[in-house]
Amino acid sequence: MRIAIAAVTGIVLAALASVGAVELVNASQSEQVTKPLYNYGSR
Repeated sequence: MRIAIAAVTGIVLAALASVGAVELVNASQSEQVTKPLYNYGSR
């Protein structure tokens, strides 16, 4: 029973970590994408 609880807990933590990582990556990408667009437009 402990193994099942540990497995479920690990899956939940992994899912939360992956969602957080995806949100951070999306936020950083949006910032990096907008800056080069503005730099390219100003040239």
